[in-house]
Amino acid sequence: MRIGHWLCSGIFRGTGRIFPTITAAALIIVLSLATSWAGDINAQPANGLNVSNSVSTVLPQAAGAPAAGAPGAPAGGAMGGPGMGAPPGEEGGGWLGGLHISGYGNQTFGMWQNPQALKGYTLSRNSLAVSRTLLQVDENYRLNENNSFFAREWFVYEPPYSFNSANNGLYANATRMVGPTAATSGNPFCFANPSCAKTASHGLSFGHFMNSYYNTYELRDAWWENKTGPLTLFVGNQLVVWGQSLAFRVGDVVNPTNTCWAFGFANLEQSRVPQWMIHPILNLPEMGPLTSNFIELVVQPGFQPNWQPEQYQDPYHKYKSALTAGRAAPCLPSADHGPSARFDVQYPTQPIFGADYITSPVGPYSAAPSNPGKGVFASTPTSRELWLCPPFSKLGVPGFNPYRAYLKRFPSGFACNLGLSKGNSRIGPISNGGLLDTGYWQIPGMQPQNWNEGVRYHTLFGATEWTALYYYDSTNGGTPAPLKWKPFTNLWSYQYPAINEFAVTVDRPMPMPTSLAEFLPAVFRGEMLYQNHTPIESQRFQDMNDQRWSDIVKYMLAVDIDQAYAPWLTTTGNLTMNLEEVQTTVMDNCKQCYNGNALDGHQLKNDVSLLFNVGTSWWWSDFAPTWTMIYNPKGTTFALFPSLVLNPPWTKKYFVKLQAIEIFGGDKMQGIGLFKGQSYLLAQLQYNFNIL
Repeated sequence: MRIGHWLCSGIFRGTGRIFPTITAAALIIVLSLATSWAGDINAQPANGLNVSNSVSTVLPQAAGAPAAGAPGAPAGGAMGGPGMGAPPGEEGGGWLGGLHISGYGNQTFGMWQNPQALKGYTLSRNSLAVSRTLLQVDENYRLNENNSFFAREWFVYEPPYSFNSANNGLYANATRMVGPTAATSGNPFCFANPSCAKTASHGLSFGHFMNSYYNTYELRDAWWENKTGPLTLFVGNQLVVWGQSLAFRVGDVVNPTNTCWAFGFANLEQSRVPQWMIHPILNLPEMGPLTSNFIELVVQPGFQPNWQPEQYQDPYHKYKSALTAGRAAPCLPSADHGPSARFDVQYPTQPIFGADYITSPVGPYSAAPSNPGKGVFASTPTSRELWLCPPFSKLGVPGFNPYRAYLKRFPSGFACNLGLSKGNSRIGPISNGGLLDTGYWQIPGMQPQNWNEGVRYHTLFGATEWTALYYYDSTNGGTPAPLKWKPFTNLWSYQYPAINEFAVTVDRPMPMPTSLAEFLPAVFRGEMLYQNHTPIESQRFQDMNDQRWSDIVKYMLAVDIDQAYAPWLTTTGNLTMNLEEVQTTVMDNCKQCYNGNALDGHQLKNDVSLLFNVGTSWWWSDFAPTWTMIYNPKGTTFALFPSLVLNPPWTKKYFVKLQAIEIFGGDKMQGIGLFKGQSYLLAQLQYNFNIL
């Protein structure tokens, strides 16, 4: 049996910055199914993909940019700055004359293409992947020409899934593991802690909790906009987008990523966690050749309340206070990792020297709860504790323990204290006194030194748009650093270290002959981000606490052809194409560095991904096909997302969208290959409405 599967339930959430920002975020964005732009307070790129009403493509679409000269109205593609999204109500008509209420109702169904391929995730063989009912209601209220208010509510319901029901016993049995010794009664990993043994002997199931996990009834965005001369001020719970990549988060650093709704039915806006902040934008005068100047500031206090189940009062009791839980990114990448919730990533099945702890040299090695492997299989980072601490250090396969030479100097093993307890966790082997007692996830508090602050400058030089930004992030993008070990104990911790981020963006029309530009209006976009002192996971002996630090550089290069006139293809629509390349470079990588807890994929020095998107329409957007794909050279991995939007010719208020999601590749421990086996078909019906 693979204890890494149970001991690391939730461990994947300590992936650090690499995987969430490149893989999970990319899937969140390109698997978009619903587009609604009301309440987006960021000036969107004038050259971006445009959507009106219900027409949506796979990529998240942007509303048109504010009028030229308005604060934050860039000429090119950098985002940031104000914009009310859905138009406010007309003036007059009494005090309700400025109120505008709109929204949409959305029903999504998804069916697994091959449920048998999911045996590594669940006992269920039901074909239903998702059934989600979403109601979004937006209120725009224009008090006067200088003051406006916006609020958005979400009402989401998903029925109980057989996926969760079939795993009810496994959720309970996660606390009743069979270990390498039978001498300990109850849970063999509780050691000398009676409360842990008692919890383990009874087991606690939260299958019922998983069935209601995605239901939410919340006030999502709520902010006030005030315009005073050249200053525009936003105060409240907001989304601020400073990056401009369509499919990868590079300069998009302000809002944490929410992957709870990521795989196949969340759009770009839904993938970001709104943050309470003060957000002023100051228009600046022209300075010589520099025009369209403004400077933008965000100040995010530590007060970020969130009472959603995935953030607070979850089964593992990770967060100490709901007042700061909203600063953390939930679901990395799924609701639970032991056993998997729906849309989780792959588990290792082939032990790697220097990464895994095993007790049998012969497989099969499987993390599948329905098909457990022979012996004990523990992946990073818990393998370190088992390599060094008796009795486990004597029971593991010698060839897979890189510390075997050190152990020869300590015939009795290292002096480990494995009976300690942090006194707050309640479930499974990560609970009090367990082999992996993590305690509360240490989200920075509300003190001013723990606030997040950022500043961005925007200008236009000739035909080239430039932005430069600095962001101090005390929560590591809402993502915990790799699980940190207190050496020679059973105590581990998740922390959110502070990082400094610097970025520049540039975009401009590509020079080409007028005769060609008329048919191919191409725009170049570029973006580069430098992160200082970012945590990555290391199994090196000198990194005994399992953490290593490195500077990280990301860059994105892209070419867009937006709304091109293509009479050879369509006379009632146009052609849009996007090509993006993104690379992440870990400056101080190592051979024993890994890309995430419980994954066993080596951290790549240079990780490259490519996005290609092409879409068109016929009969004035009544038929809108789109082809989107992501390619990663590691494992020759492809993610394909073909879709077709069907609008009735008599209205644009409602539409149907059909989509397939296909994952192919030869490396299931890297990038989008982590989602192999989860190919499925989707159908979505959406109705857009205006009440007032």
